[in-house]
Order: sequence, then C-alpha cells, then structure tokens
Amino acid sequence: MLQAFLNERRLQMPRGLTEVYDSPEARSLHSYIYWPNRSDEETNSLGWALQLLRDASTPPPDNYLPLLPVDEMSIACLACAPLGVPDDVPSVVRWHLANIDHAFQDSPLDTDVGKYVRSVAEELRARNAGLRNMERIAKRYYSDFVEKSIRPRGSVLRPVQLACQNVIIGMSALRHDAEFDGLRVPVYVTCEAAHVATHEANRGMAALILCDAFQNGGTMEIRFGERGKEDSVPPALSRFGRAIGVDLGMEDANCISPREARNLFLAVTPMPDDLRVRCADLIDRGLMSPERLCYTLMSSVWSAIELDYVFATSARVETILRGGSPPESRRHRLAEIETCRAAAMLGMLQRHIDNSDTAARSNGSVRVFEDGSPRVSWSVRSDVGAVAIAGATEEGIPWASQDRETHAPGEIVPLVCVPRGLPTPCDHQLVRDLQKKHPSAVVGLLVPADMVDTVPEGIPLMVCPDRVAALDTDIERRLAMLRVGRL
Repeated sequence: MLQAFLNERRLQMPRGLTEVYDSPEARSLHSYIYWPNRSDEETNSLGWALQLLRDASTPPPDNYLPLLPVDEMSIACLACAPLGVPDDVPSVVRWHLANIDHAFQDSPLDTDVGKYVRSVAEELRARNAGLRNMERIAKRYYSDFVEKSIRPRGSVLRPVQLACQNVIIGMSALRHDAEFDGLRVPVYVTCEAAHVATHEANRGMAALILCDAFQNGGTMEIRFGERGKEDSVPPALSRFGRAIGVDLGMEDANCISPREARNLFLAVTPMPDDLRVRCADLIDRGLMSPERLCYTLMSSVWSAIELDYVFATSARVETILRGGSPPESRRHRLAEIETCRAAAMLGMLQRHIDNSDTAARSNGSVRVFEDGSPRVSWSVRSDVGAVAIAGATEEGIPWASQDRETHAPGEIVPLVCVPRGLPTPCDHQLVRDLQKKHPSAVVGLLVPADMVDTVPEGIPLMVCPDRVAALDTDIERRLAMLRVGRL
C-alpha cells in the first residue's frame, strides 16, 4: 500500500520511515500507527487514514502521508519529496479534518519523524503514572492549603492545570527547590485537543512554569522528576522545543538550563514585531533580562500594546519594569506614572475593540476551533506619543464623546489615539495637527473620566471610564507585581 501510494504520486520514500515502522516505539503504538500492510477496513491502516484525509473539509496536498492520529479530528502527516528532489528527514505536521482557519492548518509537530514517534511512545507510556501522581498531589494540596484557606510558599509543591472549553489540556506540579536554586517539576502532562492550536498546551504550560521560575527568584533552571530520581525533559516539551527551534536538555538531559529557559521564554511569549525589536534592543544593551520582559507580558502585568507604548515613549523603561522609582524620587515617579496612565488607558481601549467573542450570543453551537488572538494591530509614534490602531470598526470604537464622520456598519476605519492622563495645551494642538494630517482617520485624545472638563471644545475626545485615582491604584498594583525575581 505504501509503495503504491508513492508510485502513484511519483514520490520518494521518506528517509527513515522504514526504520520507524520497524522500531520498538512503533510496535508499542500498534493501535495508533497507520500501518501500510493492513486492510483498508481497519482503523489503523494507511488506506483508512488516506480516506479520512480525502474526506477532510480541506484535503491536504497529494504528497502528505498520514502517520498516526493526533486526536479525533487531526492527523500527523509527513510531507514526501517528489522523485529527483533532494530528500531530508521529513518534518511532521498536523492536518485538521474540520473546517478551521487556514493559519492554524499544517502546523509543525516535530522536525524528525523518528524523534516524533519515539517521543509520542514515551509520552503515552508515562501518562498514566503522571496522572496518578497528579491526583495524589492535588488531594494533599487541597487538604493542606485549600481547605485551610492558606496561600502556599513557592517552595511548596503546587498542582496546576490548563483548560480550554472545559477540556483539560495540561497538568503539572511545581515548586522552588533551594538545593539548586531553581524550579522542580515532578509531573508534566499535556495533550493535543481538536479545538486548540498545535502545541498550545505545551506553549501555555511552558509559559506558566517559566513565569513561576522567575517569580520565585531562582536561576531559571528547571529540573524534572524528584530529588534522587530525576527524569529527562518531558518528551512533549522536547517535541515542542524542536518544533519552534529551541533545543532543550542539550546541556543536561534532566533539566532545562538557564540559557535554554531564557530562549524558550522568548519563543513562547507572543509579541508584535515592533515590540520584539524594542525588547531585543533592551536586552542587547543589557538594560533588561529576557525573563523579566517575558514575565511582564505573560503574567499580564502589562499587555503587549501597553508595554510597546512604554518602551517607545519613556526613558525610564528599566525602572518601570523593576517596579517603579521609590516615592521619595518624586520627579522620576511622576514621569513614570504619567507614562503608565497613558499605557493603561491604551490597553483598556485595545481590549474593548478586540472584545469580539460572540460565543455566548451564538445559537448554542460550539466553536470548532478556539482562537483568542487579537484582531487589531498598532504602531506607536514615539516622537509624539500617539498610536495608530488598525482593524477597528466604527461601532467597535468605544467612549467617543463627540459626533464624528460615520462609516458603513462593519467598515474598518483607521484610528489615531493620543492617550494622556493629564492632557496639556500641547496635547490639544497635537490632536489638531494629526486631524489635518490624517483626514480619513478617526483621531481622538484619550483621557480619564475626570479630565474631560480640562479639554477645550472642538477637540475630539475618547473618555476612559476610569478616573485618574482609579488608574493610579491599578498602576501601583502592577508595579508591585514587578518587584519580584532577581535584579
């Protein structure tokens, strides 16, 4: 069957595939592997899998060879090279059978078919023991801390889990270990789900573990298993690392080294291109560590648009990301707070515009695929402290206090926002100048609720629902959250 498939499409035999079929790992996955020598009527045969792909909502390219199921609605496939084309070891990709956004189709699972099958076999072999261990840890944690309403220290073994649409996609247990001043992870279990992007469980769990490692002030080294009985880096996490180009466990098979952890943290932290360039500049100049930048974003202390604005408009980025200047440095602190007010209002505006999840208002159907990525993009003008936002609709722009030119319902309109906590006459003139320069855009001065009376008539306003005092309270909470980790 396999040779007939290759001959019909004039494809080469994928390098290493024969050895994979003959390997002990493949035999341990005998009920999952799509075997080429079985009847097409059997659910673990190559013929059965090819029929599934032909019946998919979007059929894959003709050179895709199914290897084994990822979940009930997606298949791990190999991209076979045509005859006469140099053939490297083929990567493994995930093909969804349902109708999903094209951006999430054909995502990489691993860079090597042999390593992929080996890692899946190791993962399934250890899964039941991991689940039993998680149940034991969770029961002890519940009786020792939850029932007593006690918040544990970082050195206490804590169970965590990730879920999406009421489906648990990842579980882990972690604690700070003073023996090596790093994070110990005795249990790590994840899975792929049909409605979740490829490796999203591993990305989310890795981000959670790395944030905890930073928050507890360790070296960012992460070890797996218990003391005296350490395990290698979990196969699912290693597979995810290979898929995104970050090798894990290279310096020590039983741990993620501090250098590997920082590379992984940068890889799993979503950032727009402009923000990533600004972060790289700060890191290269030694002003900030990668883990502090990533922790700030992944713990939602500051969102991407907020952090981008702070980086682009403030000369006190380093101090802000370490928790702000002390109160006695009044001039520095006032400058930082004003920047943070503008950033906080901007983040609130972006969340309002992006709040387009209509699942609760649907006809009861469940989304086939989960996607909460932002709809809008932005660009910060560092010279004037203004932000151009693309992707907003006329009815999606909140807080407008004055009439403006209307557009067709659902039409995407350019938005230029000037966020100011304490607006000055210079800011008023800036808005007028931007209106003249961008006549087709919606231009507005974004101010707190109690600053409206300070703005002259004729200046288009966007009024944040929070007052200055409420913004300052929220900012102080955020700055306090950043007074963690190593300096």
